[in-house]
Amino acid sequence: MTNQKSEKIFLMKLYAFLSFIFVFGGLTAQDQTVTLSQCIDSVQSHSYLLRAGEFNTEATAKSVDIRHAGYMPSISGDVGGEGRFLGSDQYNFGQQWTMVHGDWSLGNLISKTELVAKQELVTAKLKQEKTVIDGVSRVTSLYMNVLQKKKQLELLDERIAFLETHKEVANSLWKAGVKTRLDVLQTETEISITQEDKVRGEMEIKNSLQELARLTGFNEDSIILVSVDAASLVDGIVENTLDPLLITANPMYRILQSQVQTQQLRINDIEAKQWPHVVVGGGFYVDGDPTADGNYWLLQTGITVPIYQWKAIKNEKSQVMLISESKNMELQDLERELTIHVSKTITRLEELKKMLEVSKARLNTLQESLELAKLNYKAGWITNLELLAVQQQTTRNLIRIEAVRLEYILNLIEYYLTTNQISRIKTMGLVAGNN
Repeated sequence: MTNQKSEKIFLMKLYAFLSFIFVFGGLTAQDQTVTLSQCIDSVQSHSYLLRAGEFNTEATAKSVDIRHAGYMPSISGDVGGEGRFLGSDQYNFGQQWTMVHGDWSLGNLISKTELVAKQELVTAKLKQEKTVIDGVSRVTSLYMNVLQKKKQLELLDERIAFLETHKEVANSLWKAGVKTRLDVLQTETEISITQEDKVRGEMEIKNSLQELARLTGFNEDSIILVSVDAASLVDGIVENTLDPLLITANPMYRILQSQVQTQQLRINDIEAKQWPHVVVGGGFYVDGDPTADGNYWLLQTGITVPIYQWKAIKNEKSQVMLISESKNMELQDLERELTIHVSKTITRLEELKKMLEVSKARLNTLQESLELAKLNYKAGWITNLELLAVQQQTTRNLIRIEAVRLEYILNLIEYYLTTNQISRIKTMGLVAGNN
């Protein structure tokens, strides 16, 4: 009786534990629908590099405060004492003093050396922008590739469904003595090959989702990406309205511009060293000299003028001008490369749209050929391999259309990234629904 009671208690505990696992496990496995815009926002909030850039920007902002403090006099003080021993016990005495000194570099104020730090702060912020764009580029590429692979899986499922149906037809014709067993085996082989392609695609999707989840913080086991209406997006773009001159908004371009301006402002830094320093000071002396008049106050004032620094100033200016010219050459080279890159991207978009039209026209031909092939196969006018070849060409053409659309979208995204139009990427052709 006791054993039965113990078993009953054990079963109740086991049931409660399994219920707990089922309930809470189910909660954690709930699907999470995510848009491209959400992925872009999430990658920014989970980017270690972006966070590092924020710290660097804050540190650079402190440099502005430090430079600004240089506009004011620096104040220091000293307390000291000394003893003088002149060989006579009656004429040995000590002195103590407390002094305050002020040193004011007029050059910092007149040349406004704070401007250098402010320009460096602009550069730091632009580097943050570049980090954002790098993250967006990676996440967007993963997102679009997942959608394309899923679309390919849908097409492979359709091919498998067609092959399964065709297998039944071939099997029936074989049993009726119209076709041979070879037709059935050939169809089964095609089903196996297509299933293998599907498994490979599923593996690629899983790998991409794992990477995307790591970058954005979403759960890879429950994330569902909202589809992009690729067809409407491609049709909605007019390539000749894409402005190649928007490359001036590119963060790297603006970083180099800022660095050129920083080098030019460093001349102010150097010139500040040529301005005189105003020096003031004062304090109280406790004088133990028996021949003197006793303790006294001391006040000092003067100007320190730099006279000759062995061509250091001239060489520093020359160095800054050479660095500035170097950065300017880098800027011009980048402008040329960005112009080439954007022009090629726009041209590629135009050509991809033409390729898409050709693929669509070929698809119409293939679909018509497939319908005729089905009839001809049943009539015994073509072989099983010929029918499978036509169907395979149709599926490949459908996959090709999706691949060209994806390539078009990725090139469009590349244009938006190069011209710093992230907002366009976040809102481009998003539609409700799961992929």
